Amino acid sequence: MIDKHSRKISYLRVSVTDLCNLRCVYCMPPGGSELSERDEILSFEEILRIIKHGVTLGVNKIRLTGGEPLVRRGITTLIKQITDIDGINDIALTTNGVNLKEYAGTLKKSGLSRLNISLDTLRPDRFADITRGGNVQDVFDGVEEVLKVGFTGTKMNAVIMRGQNDDEILDFVRYILERNIELRFIELMASGWKNMVDADRFMPSSEIKERVQEIGELVPVNERVGGGPATIYRMKGALGTIGFISAVSKPFCSTCNRLRLTSDGKLRSCLLSGGEVDVRGLLRSSHLDEEELANELTKAFKKVTTMKPIVHSGKNKAVMNQIGG
Repeated sequence: MIDKHSRKISYLRVSVTDLCNLRCVYCMPPGGSELSERDEILSFEEILRIIKHGVTLGVNKIRLTGGEPLVRRGITTLIKQITDIDGINDIALTTNGVNLKEYAGTLKKSGLSRLNISLDTLRPDRFADITRGGNVQDVFDGVEEVLKVGFTGTKMNAVIMRGQNDDEILDFVRYILERNIELRFIELMASGWKNMVDADRFMPSSEIKERVQEIGELVPVNERVGGGPATIYRMKGALGTIGFISAVSKPFCSTCNRLRLTSDGKLRSCLLSGGEVDVRGLLRSSHLDEEELANELTKAFKKVTTMKPIVHSGKNKAVMNQIGG
């Protein structure tokens, strides 16, 4: 699949649920978001059908997201089934880390390639505030278990918000000095209920990088596991690496190779803009035989590919947990 801007599509991000066990301030509105009915969420069989069809069109990389994917019952079974699909050479999962102590070993055995852990503060009181009630020790325990069971290429994502957690930038760097983790500082993006970047809390990657260099010199890293949109650096004496994702100040759209599948069955062209096609309706149609369904899924993938914008709008009408942010 090649879009209108000559980008080859090979990566599908799959949201397996819109449920989450945290309520992060930048992800959900204060009152929470409206959740889908159970029968509106794609079954594992439907997810697998879409992934397998995507593989016939060039998809070879999968990332499972949510909400929080580890709250979906049977998630490790789904991972094993995806790893068994010929043509998939990389399957990763993004998690808030709360359940990782319990799941890390099983995830490793299921064939999962890599993990991304979202963690925006190292301080217990602040974590409880940002997540509206979470316990950061659960995440710390999960990280240590991930390293213990042998996962490599693990990434830790920190959304930096001025006046809220920017005073912890150096603490994050010190954390990965002793752990083989890729720390990625991410610019605050638009969220659905505000539909714009919060200018007061927004901090550009350039400023974050200046803060980081107070500890030591950053040396560019050219090759790493898993690829991705971050610009990666190594610091002398550090076990881990440090990356910067400048989704707002310097969008990486020119190299974007991904489509998204929402938990309720929408094939989506972009996190923040573009368009989407309902593939759940196709899968559940009673008057399409196998050949007709395959043809319609091909049309859906290609239509969404043509919807990919040359650069995102910077605005987002949906809530992150609903689209697998």
